Amino acid sequence: MNLLIFKFVNLGDNVVFLPVVQTLRARFPNWRITLLTTPQEAGLYASVLTPREIITCPQLRFNSSWKRPWEFATWWARVRLKHPNACLISFDQGNAAHLLARHSGANVRVGARIAHVRINSSLTHDVRMPADGRVASWHWEMARVLVQSMGHEDWPASPPPPDLSGLVIPFPRTRARRIVIHAGSNQAFTRWPLERFAEVATRLASTHEVVWVNRPETSTVPLPAAVHRSTPKSLQELTSLLASADLFLGNNSGPMHLANALGVRGVVVSGPTAHGWDPFWYRERWTVLRNSSLFCVPCEWTRQFRLIRDCALTTAPLACLHHWTPDIVEAACRTRLALTP
Repeated sequence: MNLLIFKFVNLGDNVVFLPVVQTLRARFPNWRITLLTTPQEAGLYASVLTPREIITCPQLRFNSSWKRPWEFATWWARVRLKHPNACLISFDQGNAAHLLARHSGANVRVGARIAHVRINSSLTHDVRMPADGRVASWHWEMARVLVQSMGHEDWPASPPPPDLSGLVIPFPRTRARRIVIHAGSNQAFTRWPLERFAEVATRLASTHEVVWVNRPETSTVPLPAAVHRSTPKSLQELTSLLASADLFLGNNSGPMHLANALGVRGVVVSGPTAHGWDPFWYRERWTVLRNSSLFCVPCEWTRQFRLIRDCALTTAPLACLHHWTPDIVEAACRTRLALTP
Protein backbone atom coordinates (compact mmCIF):
# COMPACT_ATOMS: atom_id res chain seq x y z
CA MET A 1 0.00 0.00 0.00
CA ASN A 2 1.47 3.34 -1.09
CA LEU A 3 -0.21 6.38 0.46
CA LEU A 4 0.41 9.96 -0.59
CA ILE A 5 -0.66 12.73 1.82
CA PHE A 6 -0.96 16.40 0.87
CA LYS A 7 -0.62 18.86 3.78
CA PHE A 8 0.96 22.12 2.60
CA VAL A 9 -0.20 24.46 5.33
CA ASN A 10 0.91 26.26 8.50
CA LEU A 11 1.85 25.04 11.97
CA GLY A 12 -1.55 24.87 13.70
CA ASP A 13 -3.16 23.00 10.82
CA ASN A 14 -0.37 20.41 10.92
CA VAL A 15 -0.59 20.02 14.69
CA VAL A 16 -4.26 19.02 14.55
CA PHE A 17 -3.51 16.75 11.56
CA LEU A 18 -0.55 15.00 13.19
CA PRO A 19 -2.64 12.32 15.01
CA VAL A 20 -3.82 11.06 11.61
CA VAL A 21 -0.28 10.35 10.42
CA GLN A 22 0.86 8.95 13.77
CA THR A 23 -2.13 6.60 13.98
CA LEU A 24 -1.82 5.45 10.36
CA ARG A 25 1.84 4.60 10.94
CA ALA A 26 1.11 2.76 14.19
CA ARG A 27 -1.77 0.70 12.80
CA PHE A 28 -0.35 0.03 9.36
CA PRO A 29 3.44 -0.19 9.76
CA ASN A 30 3.86 -1.87 6.37
CA TRP A 31 2.24 0.96 4.45
CA ARG A 32 4.57 3.21 2.51
CA ILE A 33 3.55 6.73 3.44
CA THR A 34 4.82 9.86 1.70
CA LEU A 35 3.91 13.23 3.17
CA LEU A 36 4.07 16.47 1.19
CA THR A 37 4.22 19.40 3.60
CA THR A 38 5.99 22.67 4.44
CA PRO A 39 9.64 22.83 5.58
CA GLN A 40 9.00 24.46 8.97
CA GLU A 41 6.37 21.90 9.93
CA ALA A 42 8.18 18.77 8.71
CA GLY A 43 9.77 18.31 12.15
CA LEU A 44 6.37 17.48 13.63
CA TYR A 45 6.40 14.21 11.71
CA ALA A 46 10.03 13.22 12.33
CA SER A 47 9.08 10.68 15.01
CA VAL A 48 6.97 8.62 12.60
CA LEU A 49 8.33 9.33 9.12
CA THR A 50 11.87 9.19 7.82
CA PRO A 51 13.36 12.12 5.88
CA ARG A 52 12.89 10.15 2.65
CA GLU A 53 9.16 9.90 3.37
CA ILE A 54 8.72 13.69 3.67
CA ILE A 55 8.79 16.06 0.69
CA THR A 56 8.76 19.76 1.53
CA CYS A 57 8.02 23.00 -0.24
CA PRO A 58 6.87 26.45 0.97
CA GLN A 59 3.07 26.58 0.88
CA LEU A 60 2.71 29.54 -1.46
CA ARG A 61 5.37 28.19 -3.81
CA PHE A 62 3.61 24.84 -4.10
CA ASN A 63 0.14 26.31 -4.44
CA SER A 64 1.27 28.52 -7.32
CA SER A 65 3.39 25.86 -9.03
CA TRP A 66 0.76 25.32 -11.70
CA LYS A 67 1.65 28.79 -13.02
CA ARG A 68 5.16 27.51 -13.84
CA PRO A 69 4.70 24.53 -16.21
CA TRP A 70 8.20 23.08 -15.90
CA GLU A 71 8.07 23.23 -12.11
CA PHE A 72 4.64 21.63 -12.03
CA ALA A 73 5.83 18.93 -14.42
CA THR A 74 8.58 18.11 -11.91
CA TRP A 75 5.97 17.74 -9.17
CA TRP A 76 3.88 15.52 -11.44
CA ALA A 77 6.87 13.26 -12.10
CA ARG A 78 7.76 13.00 -8.39
CA VAL A 79 4.19 12.07 -7.51
CA ARG A 80 3.89 9.48 -10.27
CA LEU A 81 7.19 7.87 -9.20
CA LYS A 82 5.61 7.11 -5.82
CA HIS A 83 3.00 4.87 -7.53
CA PRO A 84 0.36 5.71 -4.92
CA ASN A 85 -2.63 3.44 -4.40
CA ALA A 86 -4.35 6.18 -2.42
CA CYS A 87 -4.13 9.91 -1.77
CA LEU A 88 -5.29 11.82 1.28
CA ILE A 89 -5.87 15.48 0.48
CA SER A 90 -6.57 17.63 3.54
CA PHE A 91 -9.57 19.97 3.29
CA ASP A 92 -7.27 23.03 3.25
CA GLN A 93 -5.35 22.08 0.11
CA GLY A 94 -5.57 24.04 -3.12
CA ASN A 95 -5.93 23.28 -6.79
CA ALA A 96 -2.30 22.19 -7.23
CA ALA A 97 -2.70 19.34 -4.71
CA HIS A 98 -6.04 18.30 -6.19
CA LEU A 99 -4.65 18.32 -9.72
CA LEU A 100 -1.63 16.21 -8.76
CA ALA A 101 -3.80 13.76 -6.84
CA ARG A 102 -6.19 13.50 -9.81
CA HIS A 103 -3.32 12.47 -12.11
CA SER A 104 -1.27 10.51 -9.57
CA GLY A 105 -2.59 7.14 -10.70
CA ALA A 106 -4.21 6.49 -7.31
CA ASN A 107 -7.59 4.77 -7.48
CA VAL A 108 -8.61 6.11 -4.06
CA ARG A 109 -8.48 9.84 -3.42
CA VAL A 110 -9.99 11.01 -0.16
CA GLY A 111 -10.41 14.66 0.80
CA ALA A 112 -12.85 17.54 0.82
CA ARG A 113 -13.89 19.93 -1.92
CA ILE A 114 -14.36 23.55 -0.88
CA ALA A 115 -15.30 26.60 -2.91
CA HIS A 116 -11.93 27.46 -4.45
CA VAL A 117 -11.13 23.93 -5.69
CA ARG A 118 -11.95 23.72 -9.39
CA ILE A 119 -10.41 20.37 -10.36
CA ASN A 120 -13.17 18.05 -11.50
CA SER A 121 -13.04 14.41 -10.34
CA SER A 122 -10.06 15.07 -8.08
CA LEU A 123 -11.69 13.04 -5.30
CA THR A 124 -13.26 9.61 -5.21
CA HIS A 125 -14.46 10.25 -1.64
CA ASP A 126 -15.60 13.77 -0.70
CA VAL A 127 -15.81 13.96 3.10
CA ARG A 128 -18.05 16.67 4.51
CA MET A 129 -17.38 18.48 7.76
CA PRO A 130 -18.58 16.48 10.79
CA ALA A 131 -21.47 17.72 12.91
CA ASP A 132 -19.17 19.11 15.62
CA GLY A 133 -17.57 21.52 13.12
CA ARG A 134 -14.09 20.69 14.44
CA VAL A 135 -11.18 20.61 12.02
CA ALA A 136 -9.44 17.82 13.95
CA SER A 137 -12.62 15.72 13.68
CA TRP A 138 -12.76 16.43 9.95
CA HIS A 139 -9.20 15.21 9.43
CA TRP A 140 -9.99 12.13 11.49
CA GLU A 141 -13.10 11.32 9.47
CA MET A 142 -11.14 11.59 6.23
CA ALA A 143 -8.65 9.07 7.60
CA ARG A 144 -11.51 6.77 8.62
CA VAL A 145 -12.95 6.88 5.10
CA LEU A 146 -9.49 6.21 3.65
CA VAL A 147 -8.87 3.23 5.92
CA GLN A 148 -12.31 1.77 5.22
CA SER A 149 -11.81 2.17 1.48
CA MET A 150 -8.71 0.01 1.88
CA GLY A 151 -10.81 -2.73 3.51
CA HIS A 152 -10.05 -1.96 7.17
CA GLU A 153 -12.87 -1.21 9.60
CA ASP A 154 -10.87 -0.73 12.80
CA TRP A 155 -10.35 2.98 13.38
CA PRO A 156 -10.59 4.78 16.75
CA ALA A 157 -13.66 6.89 17.48
CA SER A 158 -11.79 10.16 18.00
CA PRO A 159 -8.29 11.56 17.48
CA PRO A 160 -5.91 11.30 20.44
CA PRO A 161 -3.62 14.22 21.31
CA PRO A 162 -0.53 14.07 19.11
CA ASP A 163 2.62 12.67 20.65
CA LEU A 164 5.08 15.57 20.76
CA SER A 165 7.49 14.06 23.28
CA GLY A 166 10.23 13.82 20.67
CA LEU A 167 10.28 17.61 20.37
CA VAL A 168 10.43 18.40 24.09
CA ILE A 169 13.73 18.98 25.87
CA PRO A 170 14.19 20.40 29.40
CA PHE A 171 13.75 24.16 29.40
CA PRO A 172 15.36 26.23 32.19
CA ARG A 173 12.89 27.89 34.52
CA THR A 174 12.60 29.70 37.83
CA ARG A 175 10.57 28.60 40.82
CA ALA A 176 7.72 30.96 39.90
CA ARG A 177 4.87 29.70 37.79
CA ARG A 178 5.54 30.48 34.14
CA ILE A 179 3.22 32.24 31.71
CA VAL A 180 4.22 32.14 28.05
CA ILE A 181 2.73 34.88 25.89
CA HIS A 182 2.66 34.47 22.12
CA ALA A 183 1.12 37.69 20.81
CA GLY A 184 1.67 37.01 17.11
CA SER A 185 -0.11 35.08 14.39
CA ASN A 186 0.28 34.71 10.65
CA GLN A 187 -2.63 37.03 9.92
CA ALA A 188 -2.80 40.54 11.32
CA PHE A 189 -6.57 40.21 11.13
CA THR A 190 -6.58 37.66 13.96
CA ARG A 191 -4.29 39.51 16.39
CA TRP A 192 -5.44 41.17 19.59
CA PRO A 193 -3.79 44.63 19.78
CA LEU A 194 -0.12 44.26 20.64
CA GLU A 195 -0.10 47.05 23.20
CA ARG A 196 -2.85 45.24 25.14
CA PHE A 197 -0.81 42.04 25.25
CA ALA A 198 2.11 44.09 26.55
CA GLU A 199 -0.06 45.64 29.26
CA VAL A 200 -1.25 42.22 30.43
CA ALA A 201 2.32 40.87 30.35
CA THR A 202 3.48 43.75 32.55
CA ARG A 203 0.72 43.16 35.09
CA LEU A 204 1.21 39.39 35.25
CA ALA A 205 4.99 39.80 35.66
CA SER A 206 4.39 41.26 39.12
CA THR A 207 3.41 37.81 40.41
CA HIS A 208 4.63 35.30 37.81
CA GLU A 209 7.52 34.54 35.51
CA VAL A 210 6.35 35.88 32.15
CA VAL A 211 8.08 34.86 28.92
CA TRP A 212 7.31 36.86 25.78
CA VAL A 213 7.85 34.95 22.52
CA ASN A 214 9.54 37.20 19.97
CA ARG A 215 8.25 37.16 16.42
CA PRO A 216 8.89 39.71 13.66
CA GLU A 217 5.57 41.39 14.43
CA THR A 218 6.01 41.33 18.23
CA SER A 219 9.73 41.70 18.94
CA THR A 220 9.86 45.51 18.94
CA VAL A 221 7.10 46.17 21.49
CA PRO A 222 8.41 47.90 24.66
CA LEU A 223 8.35 45.63 27.71
CA PRO A 224 9.61 46.05 31.27
CA ALA A 225 12.69 44.15 32.41
CA ALA A 226 10.47 41.85 34.46
CA VAL A 227 9.13 40.31 31.24
CA HIS A 228 11.64 37.92 29.73
CA ARG A 229 11.99 37.72 25.96
CA SER A 230 12.59 34.45 24.14
CA THR A 231 13.31 33.91 20.46
CA PRO A 232 12.97 30.19 19.69
CA LYS A 233 15.25 29.24 16.83
CA SER A 234 13.56 25.96 15.96
CA LEU A 235 10.32 24.06 16.29
CA GLN A 236 11.93 22.02 19.08
CA GLU A 237 12.85 25.14 21.05
CA LEU A 238 9.33 26.55 20.69
CA THR A 239 7.72 23.25 21.69
CA SER A 240 10.01 22.91 24.71
CA LEU A 241 9.26 26.45 25.88
CA LEU A 242 5.52 25.90 25.57
CA ALA A 243 5.74 22.57 27.38
CA SER A 244 7.38 24.34 30.34
CA ALA A 245 4.50 26.79 30.75
CA ASP A 246 1.89 26.79 33.49
CA LEU A 247 -0.26 28.98 31.23
CA PHE A 248 -0.29 30.01 27.58
CA LEU A 249 -1.77 33.34 26.50
CA GLY A 250 -2.15 34.26 22.86
CA ASN A 251 -4.24 34.59 19.73
CA ASN A 252 -5.72 31.66 17.87
CA SER A 253 -2.47 30.60 16.21
CA GLY A 254 -0.18 27.68 15.49
CA PRO A 255 1.62 27.95 18.85
CA MET A 256 -1.78 27.97 20.58
CA HIS A 257 -2.59 24.61 18.99
CA LEU A 258 0.87 23.36 19.91
CA ALA A 259 0.36 24.37 23.55
CA ASN A 260 -3.06 22.74 23.56
CA ALA A 261 -1.69 19.48 22.16
CA LEU A 262 0.97 19.50 24.89
CA GLY A 263 -1.71 19.68 27.58
CA VAL A 264 -0.77 23.20 28.69
CA ARG A 265 -3.54 25.35 30.15
CA GLY A 266 -4.35 28.49 28.26
CA VAL A 267 -6.32 31.61 27.46
CA VAL A 268 -6.90 32.49 23.80
CA VAL A 269 -8.28 35.79 22.51
CA SER A 270 -10.35 34.73 19.53
CA GLY A 271 -11.69 37.19 16.98
CA PRO A 272 -12.89 36.14 13.51
CA THR A 273 -11.58 32.57 13.81
CA ALA A 274 -14.18 29.82 13.43
CA HIS A 275 -15.21 27.62 16.36
CA GLY A 276 -13.68 24.66 14.57
CA TRP A 277 -10.24 26.03 15.39
CA ASP A 278 -10.83 26.28 19.14
CA PRO A 279 -8.50 24.11 21.29
CA PHE A 280 -9.52 20.52 20.53
CA TRP A 281 -7.91 18.57 23.36
CA TYR A 282 -8.06 19.17 27.14
CA ARG A 283 -10.89 21.65 26.62
CA GLU A 284 -11.51 21.97 30.34
CA ARG A 285 -8.06 23.55 30.67
CA TRP A 286 -8.76 26.38 28.23
CA THR A 287 -10.59 29.69 28.24
CA VAL A 288 -11.64 30.96 24.81
CA LEU A 289 -12.54 34.65 24.78
CA ARG A 290 -14.99 35.15 21.91
CA ASN A 291 -17.52 37.97 21.58
CA SER A 292 -20.50 35.93 20.41
CA SER A 293 -22.87 38.89 20.70
CA LEU A 294 -21.72 40.17 17.31
CA PHE A 295 -23.81 38.95 14.37
CA CYS A 296 -20.71 38.42 12.22
CA VAL A 297 -18.69 36.25 14.64
CA PRO A 298 -17.11 34.07 13.50
CA CYS A 299 -16.85 35.36 9.93
CA GLU A 300 -14.33 32.76 8.74
CA TRP A 301 -16.83 29.95 8.12
CA THR A 302 -19.14 32.11 6.02
CA ARG A 303 -16.32 32.94 3.64
CA GLN A 304 -15.68 29.37 2.53
CA PHE A 305 -12.24 29.12 4.14
CA ARG A 306 -10.85 31.97 2.05
CA LEU A 307 -8.15 34.14 3.58
CA ILE A 308 -9.86 36.95 5.47
CA ARG A 309 -8.40 40.34 4.64
CA ASP A 310 -11.06 42.76 5.82
CA CYS A 311 -13.76 43.15 8.44
CA ALA A 312 -17.41 43.04 7.46
CA LEU A 313 -18.40 45.20 10.43
CA THR A 314 -17.59 48.58 8.91
CA THR A 315 -19.18 50.54 11.76
CA ALA A 316 -16.73 49.09 14.29
CA PRO A 317 -13.86 47.24 12.56
CA LEU A 318 -12.51 44.24 14.47
CA ALA A 319 -14.93 44.77 17.33
CA CYS A 320 -14.62 41.03 18.01
CA LEU A 321 -11.02 41.62 19.16
CA HIS A 322 -11.22 45.15 20.54
CA HIS A 323 -14.02 44.06 22.87
CA TRP A 324 -11.43 42.43 25.15
CA THR A 325 -9.69 44.84 27.51
CA PRO A 326 -6.46 44.15 29.43
CA ASP A 327 -8.55 43.96 32.61
CA ILE A 328 -10.71 41.16 31.20
CA VAL A 329 -7.80 39.18 29.78
CA GLU A 330 -5.70 39.53 32.93
CA ALA A 331 -8.65 38.33 35.01
CA ALA A 332 -9.15 35.35 32.69
CA CYS A 333 -5.47 34.39 33.07
CA ARG A 334 -5.53 34.67 36.86
CA THR A 335 -8.78 32.67 37.05
CA ARG A 336 -7.33 29.94 34.86
CA LEU A 337 -4.16 29.82 36.96
CA ALA A 338 -6.22 29.63 40.15
CA LEU A 339 -7.87 26.48 38.80
CA THR A 340 -4.45 24.87 38.41
CA PRO A 341 -3.02 23.03 41.43
